[in-house]
Amino acid sequence: QLFDAVIFDLDGTLVDSMWVWPKIDEVYLGRFGFEVPDTLEAEFEGMSFTETAEYFIRTFRLSETVDELKDIWNRIALDKYAYETPLKPGADDFLKYLKEHHIKTGIATSNSRLLLDVFLKERHLEPYIDAVTTSCDVNKGKPEPDVYLKTAEKLQVKPEDCLVFEDIPMG
Repeated sequence: QLFDAVIFDLDGTLVDSMWVWPKIDEVYLGRFGFEVPDTLEAEFEGMSFTETAEYFIRTFRLSETVDELKDIWNRIALDKYAYETPLKPGADDFLKYLKEHHIKTGIATSNSRLLLDVFLKERHLEPYIDAVTTSCDVNKGKPEPDVYLKTAEKLQVKPEDCLVFEDIPMG
C-alpha cells in the first residue's frame, strides 16, 4: 500500500459546506450594518477559527471577545453542519474503503471542534475517523503545516506516509 494514512481537510474537501460561511458572514455583519466586502473570504482563507475571529474583531472593530464571537458563529452554523451540509459525493464509500483496508484516517481543519464533532456525529462517521485536529489545537493555522503534522502524530504515522486531501492551495 502506498500510504499508511489519509488526512482530510473538512470544508470543501470532505463536506460540501463552503456555502455556509459567506451566509454566516452576511447575517452576522448585517446586524451591524456592514456589507460583506468582496475580498473578505480571501483575507482570512486558511486562518484558524480563532485567527478568523481575531481578524473580524480587528477589521470591523467589534466589541465581542474572540470566544464570544466564536460562540455566536458556532450557534449560527450548528444546524447547518448537523443537517444541511452533505458529504462530498463518494466520500462515505472512500472512508469505508479506507477502514476496511486498515488505512488510518484523520481530519485536519480550520473549522471549530464543535462543528466538526456535530458533523461527524450526525452522519455516524466517528468510527471511520481515527484522529482529528483543528487549527486552534496548534501554534499556527494553515497555510503552515502544523495542523497536518499534529494529525499525523496523533495517527502515529510519519508525515511522508500520509496522503492529504485539501481543497485550497494555501492549505
